[in-house]
Amino acid sequence: MMNQAALESTARRIACQMRAGSRLFLFGDLGAGKSVFARAVLRELGVKGSIPSPSFIVDAVYNSDRLQIHHIDLYRLKGTPEELEFYGIYEAFERDAAIIVEWAERLDAAVLKDGIFVSICFTGNPLLREVTIDDRSLAGN
Repeated sequence: MMNQAALESTARRIACQMRAGSRLFLFGDLGAGKSVFARAVLRELGVKGSIPSPSFIVDAVYNSDRLQIHHIDLYRLKGTPEELEFYGIYEAFERDAAIIVEWAERLDAAVLKDGIFVSICFTGNPLLREVTIDDRSLAGN
């Protein structure tokens, strides 16, 4: 069980492992903490300034001192191949950039083959979350 501070701390530790080609897939219900987690990762990766939710633009691209990062939010999409193609999601995955995806369950299995998979779930306490991390990273190995 994690409170928001622990969630952000976990996100920062994961960010320290990320580099070009890293993939971070976030799963969880609306309001579970995916955006909080993503923002903590982006901050740790060196992103400065405002980090709004990319729900409406779908793919926000940031450049830090050491890498390019795509923050993708699929909340408004159904995840059809046509939608993913239209918004350039497949193209983003072909780049040598770090990628963070909220609502990753809307991606197809071909994209979900390697990366860090984080599931954030509600608990009986509104201030705590259950977090499961499955690191299937192949990038850099």
